[in-house]
Amino acid sequence: MAQFVERVAIEWYEVQAGRVHVRKGHPSHLKVNALKKLFETEKVPGITGFWTTRDRCIHFKLNFPQDLRPAVRAIVDP
Repeated sequence: MAQFVERVAIEWYEVQAGRVHVRKGHPSHLKVNALKKLFETEKVPGITGFWTTRDRCIHFKLNFPQDLRPAVRAIVDP
């Protein structure tokens, strides 16, 4: 899966223990800080992540919480 995401993603974020790691891309500091603030207050299972593709769609791993998806879309989507 990682090879597939590496090929199609323009930005790839991984969330682990409330920390946001940028695996691919160069997002702005404002975007990363907003994501960090969001995940500090919310509980996220194990290791999860999301990525954006060239057509600006945001894709989430299956274990990403449903209730956090709109908040992440609001931050990441321009």
